[in-house]
Amino acid sequence: MQLNLPDLDAYLDVLATAAGEEAELLDLLTTNETFFFRNPNQFRFLMETIIPSMEEKKGREVIRSWGKKKLIPKASIMKLRILCAGCSTGEEPYSVAMALLEALRYPRAWDIEIMAGDLSERCIKTAVAGYYEDERLRGLPADYLQKYLERTAGGAVINDEVKRLVRFCPLNLSRIIDGEGFPGVEVGSGGFDLIFCRNVMIYFSAETQQQLVDALYHSLAPGGYLFTGDAEALHIYDHDFQSVHDAGCLIYKKMEML
Repeated sequence: MQLNLPDLDAYLDVLATAAGEEAELLDLLTTNETFFFRNPNQFRFLMETIIPSMEEKKGREVIRSWGKKKLIPKASIMKLRILCAGCSTGEEPYSVAMALLEALRYPRAWDIEIMAGDLSERCIKTAVAGYYEDERLRGLPADYLQKYLERTAGGAVINDEVKRLVRFCPLNLSRIIDGEGFPGVEVGSGGFDLIFCRNVMIYFSAETQQQLVDALYHSLAPGGYLFTGDAEALHIYDHDFQSVHDAGCLIYKKMEML
């Protein structure tokens, strides 16, 4: 937005008083660059290794529940909670949703929620609409395009089967670092099974990056996985994640308590 102000002090006054100006500024500062199935090696490992292992683990939990005096509903076990932080215009969470639908043997047997958040209201509106022009469909396999999107003139729209798995919301990670809860997530819900926080840390200072790593660790359920961007290796931070070396890309695991 062109304000024609005389100096920076004048803009700081506007920033402090004008509703929506902070969001406008953040929109200008962030690149919002994204595309479907970005970092394909991460998605390959997710679909070929992580999802099958989660299916096996949850299946064992269901079987163990049969022997308990009080029957535990299967639906309370077969849950997947996923966070896409800095989701931009939605390609990442929709890619995750498609990956789950492809890799899970019985996806309808699961209670799945992908929470996708971003600072930019403009990006969230685009993501909710789920319409992407042809040039933005790069990286999307042809069979996925046919199966999970509906063609329109010059582009395609994400279909309802995929959309129903994703909940978009405003998300400021600085507030999460400060101890606020995630929007719409109940305290004590157990944490996320997967967190995608890719190409987000670059917007924070070194000190805040460390705080973000700590916050993401505490937001993951034991046994959960963190996916970071290509330039966001965690070896420069203090953390308790275990690097998933077999993945051949940047994926980290929060080990389960013994």
